[in-house]
Amino acid sequence: MAIVILQHSSDCPADVLMDSLRHHGQRLRVIQLNANGVVPLDLDDVHGVISMGGPQTVHLNNAPWMAAEKIFLKMAHDANVPVLGLCLGAQLLAAALGGQTQAMKQSELGWHTVKLNHIGREDPLFTGQPWSGAKMCWHSDEVSVLPAGGQVLAGSAACGIQVFSVGLRSYGVQYHPEWNRANILGQINGSTAKFEKAGMDVNALRMQTEANAAEQERLGRRFFDAVNVVLMPGDRVHEGIPANHC
Repeated sequence: MAIVILQHSSDCPADVLMDSLRHHGQRLRVIQLNANGVVPLDLDDVHGVISMGGPQTVHLNNAPWMAAEKIFLKMAHDANVPVLGLCLGAQLLAAALGGQTQAMKQSELGWHTVKLNHIGREDPLFTGQPWSGAKMCWHSDEVSVLPAGGQVLAGSAACGIQVFSVGLRSYGVQYHPEWNRANILGQINGSTAKFEKAGMDVNALRMQTEANAAEQERLGRRFFDAVNVVLMPGDRVHEGIPANHC
């Protein structure tokens, strides 16, 4: 049985996530949808699904694979196969299950305080996570309406639905626990014009990243350890099998 990882962009790396999955010995099937990969038609040999971030817009349906991915995510959810959506993946999951997304009035870029509510504080995936802390956010769209039965677990001042769950095995996380220091600095250095246009101090953002990076990586590893143990448990911890790229 393998975890299917759906990638949408080469600009949304997943180093902390991939390190954790391999450490826990998970079999991985990585499908690069942005490079002509194909969404699976069924759940044969699948024991978990992770949908990654990307620059696409869910409510505009502006990628050729988007409709097929939403069908696949709903299929997994309906079959009680664990699903985790990160950033764009969270928005895709919400839309797949009957929720809605929308453009934000102002993009949420950089470090923002995300707070777990009383539901999130009790959720096993967030055991050992601070109730309030700085998270790396990088999005212009957001989940505006949750699917039926969905619960908000965390929010920020600009984005009320930073984390949500639907049922026991489907989770969406809007911020980026999967990014490490090098990834974040790479994103910042590649988007200086965007920050300057928004009136943001790029050097200050780099300094914030240096101050927050160690905690970001530590808490990211803790979160993905919980994903491996609680949400998508493998057989045992051993050296992981290399991912197959489709």
